[in-house]
Amino acid sequence: MSASSRPTAARSSGDALSSAISTALSSAVSSFSDVASSTASTTTSRPTPSVTSVNRIINQNQGSAQSQSGVSLPTFLASLSVAATVFGVEVLLFVLLRKKMKRVYEPRTYLVPEKRRTPSPTAGFLNFFAPVFETATSDFISKSGLDAYFFLRYLLMLLKIFIVIALAIIPILIPINYIGGKGGRDVQGLDRLAWSNVAPKNTQRYWAHLFLALMLIVVFCYMFYDEMRKYIRMRQAYLTSPQHRLRASATTVLVSAIPKSWLTIQRLLELYDVFPGGIRNVWINRDYDDLQEKVEERDKLARTLEKAETELILMCKKKHMKELAKAAKKDPQAAADQERSKQNADLGAGPGIASGNPHQIPQQLREHNDADGQRKKTTFGLEAMNTIPVVGGVVSNVGRGVRGGVSAVTGGVKKLAGGFDRHISESEGPTSRPTPSERQDSGGSRKRGSTLMGPDGSPIVAERNINYDDAALKATTSASSTVLSKDGGHMHKRPFWNRKNSDGNRYSEDDEVPLSHRTPTTPKNNHTFADAIGGIGGIFKPKAKEDYPPAYDKAFDGDNWGGEPVWKKYITEKQRPTMRLPLLSWLPSLPLIGKSVDTIYYCRREVARLNLEIEIDQETPERYPLMNSAFIQFNQQVAAHMACQALSHHVPQHMSPRHIEVSPNDVVWGNMKMQWWERYIRSSLITVATGGLIIGWAFPVAFVGLISQVNYLTDTFKWLAWLGRLPDFVLGLISGVLPPLLLGILMALLPMILRLFARIQGCHTGMAIEQSVQGMYFAFLFIQVFLVVSISSGITTVVKDISEQPFAAPEILARNLPKASNFFFSYLLLQAFSVSGAALLQIATLAVKFIIAPLLDTTARDKFTRATSLVEIKWGTFFPVYTNLACIGIVYSVISPLILLFNIITFSLFWIVYRYNLLFVVNFRFDTGGLLFPRAINQLFTGLYVMEACLIGLFFLVRDSQNRVACAPQGIVMIVATALTVMFHITLNRAFGPLLTYLPITLEDDAVIRDQEFAREQDERRRKNILGREEVPGENLNDALARRERAEEGGDSSSGGIEMKRISNEKSAPDPEAGQHRGDPPALALFQDIADDIEDLTPEERDQLVARAFQHPAIRAKRPVIWIPRDDLGVSDDEIRRTMKFSDKVWISNEYASVDRKGKVQYARSPPDFDMRDLVEL
Repeated sequence: MSASSRPTAARSSGDALSSAISTALSSAVSSFSDVASSTASTTTSRPTPSVTSVNRIINQNQGSAQSQSGVSLPTFLASLSVAATVFGVEVLLFVLLRKKMKRVYEPRTYLVPEKRRTPSPTAGFLNFFAPVFETATSDFISKSGLDAYFFLRYLLMLLKIFIVIALAIIPILIPINYIGGKGGRDVQGLDRLAWSNVAPKNTQRYWAHLFLALMLIVVFCYMFYDEMRKYIRMRQAYLTSPQHRLRASATTVLVSAIPKSWLTIQRLLELYDVFPGGIRNVWINRDYDDLQEKVEERDKLARTLEKAETELILMCKKKHMKELAKAAKKDPQAAADQERSKQNADLGAGPGIASGNPHQIPQQLREHNDADGQRKKTTFGLEAMNTIPVVGGVVSNVGRGVRGGVSAVTGGVKKLAGGFDRHISESEGPTSRPTPSERQDSGGSRKRGSTLMGPDGSPIVAERNINYDDAALKATTSASSTVLSKDGGHMHKRPFWNRKNSDGNRYSEDDEVPLSHRTPTTPKNNHTFADAIGGIGGIFKPKAKEDYPPAYDKAFDGDNWGGEPVWKKYITEKQRPTMRLPLLSWLPSLPLIGKSVDTIYYCRREVARLNLEIEIDQETPERYPLMNSAFIQFNQQVAAHMACQALSHHVPQHMSPRHIEVSPNDVVWGNMKMQWWERYIRSSLITVATGGLIIGWAFPVAFVGLISQVNYLTDTFKWLAWLGRLPDFVLGLISGVLPPLLLGILMALLPMILRLFARIQGCHTGMAIEQSVQGMYFAFLFIQVFLVVSISSGITTVVKDISEQPFAAPEILARNLPKASNFFFSYLLLQAFSVSGAALLQIATLAVKFIIAPLLDTTARDKFTRATSLVEIKWGTFFPVYTNLACIGIVYSVISPLILLFNIITFSLFWIVYRYNLLFVVNFRFDTGGLLFPRAINQLFTGLYVMEACLIGLFFLVRDSQNRVACAPQGIVMIVATALTVMFHITLNRAFGPLLTYLPITLEDDAVIRDQEFAREQDERRRKNILGREEVPGENLNDALARRERAEEGGDSSSGGIEMKRISNEKSAPDPEAGQHRGDPPALALFQDIADDIEDLTPEERDQLVARAFQHPAIRAKRPVIWIPRDDLGVSDDEIRRTMKFSDKVWISNEYASVDRKGKVQYARSPPDFDMRDLVEL
């Protein structure tokens, strides 16, 4: 497991905590606002204990929005006073704390790689506004990715739409609704500005509502079309940029559900080498679940050992400090000794000692040119990677490669001969259109970096004589070789679709019928139900018993050798850290249950044993069964997109789905062996489970609501009578604070549940999970937050009524939605104030920094991880929140036009706050390439459809003074408009659907030209860096995009091929104030002057990284270091010495970590096992 991936669990838990705190705050603000809106004269009687009360509590949210029908303006403003006050306080605190807490409010100015940094704002309380408004939106592409860019564009699009329709609707409809309206007791408060105030004698006024509704539909549809066109152009420009085309994900296709007969490299090559440029690498995935379990257990025990060793050192240090302090009161010489001890406590700031380091991980963070003092970027020591024994020997020779654990034999492969040098000489003239041969070789040299080519450039993959039975899968290589013709091609062979086996019969796909044959993922075992569901924690999966050599010397187990250990001078053996072993291997450790053991001794043995077993297992990957998926890397990007769209197999659902733009570090490896029929079953079950979760969400919410009903609980449940005897302030906390807090925790659990659903469903990457969650979470929000609180009869009754009479939906919406408009006025502003205020102040980050971190972060690694891990956004649960708010605004834009003002305020605040956060605060590890943006636009059609259905019902419900249907023509027109909207929606998706994911062939020629220009620029820059001269800055991305936009406005059809040049940001100097914070100097050094982008590497270095990119993380996992702090007492050094004698399979180090004079752990750089190669995005 790479060093950069270890903090993922901690980061996920931190995100959950942040979400819980933020949601709880929003709930609390809403509660306080409700209290403020209630008057002192309002009294409530104690509910009578009965079953009816329980039902009332369960159904309390159904139609609750209608309770604010007819609310007056003073009451409405009072309900917002608390939220507005809290928002003002949050903004004031942000302005005061921003420069004093740079780690919280401006971490992206120094805690990310240099090219992704944002220049620090100038000094001043309000100067942060300047970069928020002056920074071009396109900068977010290079700094934060397309997802961040299109999220901001999404907010800006909604803001523009609501401003346009507000300027048209509000001046017309509000006077029409208010003047000559019903008034009186029938319509009161803000409802006098809405649809329901039009008098029966003025029903002809509803023609204005119809025309403005049609105008709104046209505006939205046009904006959707325009934004989709701009999205396609921007995404295509990004995907065809030279920087992106260098990544392995740009040319690699994930093929799933591969039949057993095609699970060989030779057959995959024969199938896919028909595409231009040929194939560069093939990785057939293997099922390393057992090995991955060992790796996870090893890493967990290593962290436990690290904490225990640190605790031991700190106990000795604090005991020594107490003894010195006690002696100093009696003896002046002891006081001098105490002062001398404090001075010696800083010795750990420098290099320490280490034992058991099996890796050659480059540690030098930067090099300096002594001649002129200029910095030059390091390359991670990649020039020595061929000599580095990469873990398990899996990638010991980059020229040969591993191909997913499948051994290679000598032979030939069609279309793999020849090559093209990526370095273009300076003597070339002006760039011309690429010839077919140049276009074929534009992806780079086929020889260099390919796992299918030998060091001399000859192909090393042979045709295999395959007998299609289970035994054939035990050995994935064959001694036979393919006879090559003189020109390097294959001898004439029978076409693969017409080949026959030794019996003269055509090869059949043995997995055409579900559950009828054994799966290729387990060639030795029958396919069981436990395999289909992936096992439950690995309980039902048989594990092979193997004999391993001893991992440690039992003579050196414990501390009963080599004299008295140093720690015994300060503490007793009973004071050493201990732990409880679980009763069963698959159960967690529980306090007071299980055998108590010494943590250090036990974990030291287990870590040594697991290190040995893992490294032996990594050397023999062929023992693990094949999975039915593979990663295929092509030499050209266009070939990858063609292969992803082509129909690969003649049997339905075989060798599909295929995915492109898959980041190697974002793969969900547990879903790589899923069968096509299993995917259907899982999808169906998850769909049902999601529907049940949405409908049944009222029950857990009702339980939270019961807590606020203290009187009801004490009267109904006698064993809770003691609650009534508590002091009033305690009861106030229980009924007022606890429910919002629990509701926040409940809402924080919901995204976790949905992500679990998406993972079970079979999503192949983390970003695919986010896309799936986006759909599920929006459905939940729209139904629970909007429909449930708007419709008085309850969601279950509505579902029943609509299922019996589908055409009753418009009438149901028309009778319920207008009464709930005032509630959503408050809801929108409360969301704007509470969410934007909390996001700006970073309340969750502050809570973690000042409360959680001091309590939980005890080791140097914990502190380093906390200091360098920034807030991350989970887009799957981020987009739907604002899509739901926009849908609410769309639905009420004609019914209650005043809501448009609140939409404008809401999205303005969100746009400003998130522009700042995306520039200065939030970090991004993976990116979907903006794919959530078109999904969000499609979800906005939900708001349009509900608005149209509601208006249809409202028009047919309008009665004139004679109680006759007065607006039937308007209703018919709206029905036609709804049908046209559906047709437009379908046409829009059909037109843009293929372009959302795949690139057209027409862009390839221009992309090849840009690749050549970029290669020349990179070569020139490297030569100048070697000579010590300054780097020549490239063209700024803003200028390139501005030129493209001008070309688009001028109708230039070639503008879609504009190159997205690399931004050459000025290197911002480390802020001296930032360096004063504990943990900042190592973080600055971590990202200072290193080759963190793939374009900074040479082609050879890129190929070496790509060769191991799509291997399973269990194969690439490195031995973790036990990073302990150095102390002046010698306890740390003694522990390392004893561990070294015990086993050479445990890597332990106290380098650049120490205990300061106050007994606190500090560090001076990154952990010894931190590999900077993990920073490069492939």
